[in-house]
Amino acid sequence: MDRAGQIALLKTLLNYVDAKTTATADAPWRNDVTAYTCPERHAREEEILFRKRPLVTGLSCDWPQPGAYRTDDFAGVPILTVRGRDGKLRAFLNVCRHRGAKVAQGSGSAAAFTCPYHGWTYGSDGMLRGLPEEAVAFPGVRAERPGLIPLPLAEKYGMVWVVPTPAPNRAADLDIEPWLDGLGPDLASWNLDTYHFHDRRVHHEEMNWKLLVDTFHEGYHFGFLHKDSLSGILLPNVSEFTPFGPNFRIVYPRTKLDRLRTTPESEWDLMWNSTIIYSMFANTIFSPQGDHMEIYRMFPVDGRTDRAVMEASFYIPKPVASADEKRHWDANVELAMKVITTEDFAAGRTTQIGFGSGAQSHVVYGRNEPALAHYHKSIRRALGLAVEDAAVQTAAE
Repeated sequence: MDRAGQIALLKTLLNYVDAKTTATADAPWRNDVTAYTCPERHAREEEILFRKRPLVTGLSCDWPQPGAYRTDDFAGVPILTVRGRDGKLRAFLNVCRHRGAKVAQGSGSAAAFTCPYHGWTYGSDGMLRGLPEEAVAFPGVRAERPGLIPLPLAEKYGMVWVVPTPAPNRAADLDIEPWLDGLGPDLASWNLDTYHFHDRRVHHEEMNWKLLVDTFHEGYHFGFLHKDSLSGILLPNVSEFTPFGPNFRIVYPRTKLDRLRTTPESEWDLMWNSTIIYSMFANTIFSPQGDHMEIYRMFPVDGRTDRAVMEASFYIPKPVASADEKRHWDANVELAMKVITTEDFAAGRTTQIGFGSGAQSHVVYGRNEPALAHYHKSIRRALGLAVEDAAVQTAAE
């Protein structure tokens, strides 16, 4: 976001603090508990949200040089993403065209990928390069199956998106702008292509995947759930909310925001006086911090409504050059993971149990939680469901 936009946001937050208010929705909104418990709806989410839409896969720096690759099974589809010799990033189904085994595991750097089952080999461009016993056993097969199946991929603003389902025409290039709904200039302003990968954590949970996402979408809980961890850092129940289609931005002010009143406007800095959250529909949180970047991706697991996994990735402005620098960045990672997993997700686990008790038919998002309502309405729209309050959702379905 440009300088003028940052100043305007800080002024809005100061006004909210003065008025003892926050960004608000027009009215509370009720969401049916089945959004978190219904197996049929869950299957619909997996098919539409995790197969048919672009998913954030990482930042460009995750593939820093030709041959760099990552594999990813979180969406329920085996994906191989690799930077080719020509510098172009490509994504493929990580499935050998012979018998369907994976051709790569984990991440690293490779000039080619050889299937461990029968030795079929593919280049970083996905093309079939080696086929043992080809002349005798597989005459004509290379023309029929020339390489790995490509997936639509976009690399822009230093960020990478992949659609886990092949395009009907096997197109490999994806235009991400229609999916961003105007968020592009904000992403461009963070210069993500200058960052470096530092650490990645994978955390499994016993709750619906949307509860993992929900925890980033409101600051109402800061003064209670985080009273011993973040209460001295973030102001509770104050935020600015800006939608970009189903995506949105939330800005939470830090407790030191008040210092700006006596600071020249030319010295105001949004990153150091707030925590910024971009919710990138439907499963990704991107958060620019004062001195680093964080990306959280949430996925359902094993087709279950009460199992989920979070991948947390941390990026820094320059490579670690000393033990002290490593300790600094590692401490940032540990703090973030501790608060999220031992406080936010601990509450989420009990919430999932509560959903299964039958105690209530719906949850209610207050006017002070506009992002939650926007997020769940957007999911319902994507699934082709009505977005009315839960009182009429049940009757309509």
